[in-house]
Amino acid sequence: MSELIRERLYLKEPGTKRLRKGSAGQLRHLLATGWRETDRSYATNYVAVQLERESSGPEMVRPSIPVQRPPHQAPGRGPQRAR
Repeated sequence: MSELIRERLYLKEPGTKRLRKGSAGQLRHLLATGWRETDRSYATNYVAVQLERESSGPEMVRPSIPVQRPPHQAPGRGPQRAR
């Protein structure tokens, strides 16, 4: 069983093939999470992309890595300057 979606990715300028930043990021995200592009058709202001993925297993997601934070400083003023 496979899932199928169709996305509209908007272009920077009508009639070109350059995607806007948000559209390019959205496409990169979908490809990184297991979707693959099967069809692409161009219109004046957007590109219609058809994507599919196998839904037999769980969604592919990057493992979360805990963020290492610096030790907490005492409350009050910021770093002291030499006088």
